[in-house]
Amino acid sequence: MRFSLFSTLTTGWQYSRVWPTKTELNAIFPENKVIYLTKQGARYLPVLAVLTAVAQLKLLGPDFLGQILAMMLLLVSMPLQGWYWLGVRANSALPPALINWGNEIREQIQQHSQSQGIPAAPKNYFDLARLLQLAYQQLDKTVMRRWF
Repeated sequence: MRFSLFSTLTTGWQYSRVWPTKTELNAIFPENKVIYLTKQGARYLPVLAVLTAVAQLKLLGPDFLGQILAMMLLLVSMPLQGWYWLGVRANSALPPALINWGNEIREQIQQHSQSQGIPAAPKNYFDLARLLQLAYQQLDKTVMRRWF
């Protein structure tokens, strides 16, 4: 499947909002680390890019303006790289073991809750993120600890 850059970035940003950032998921999925680093990068890297550009401009002078701008663009684009990775990951297909695990979680949600908004069987990581988010909201901690 081919996705445009903008839709992949948007999907990655949405995926970072939906994914449950629970410590027990750290051992299985790298999403928590990527989401944390992307959020911190989006917060601090633009400021760092401006500060280092000003410092380099004072020390090196305007002769190095091209290199300074390239460095600024690199620093500012790092959160975009994180959202791109998350967007690609969100649209990738789940391995069979995770599909089975997602189906087990879905069955547990159906048994323990009366809501009708239960998602379908997960096919990609975005579907799994929605299912895990719903499971953490509706199931108690003892049921969730059984899987980890």
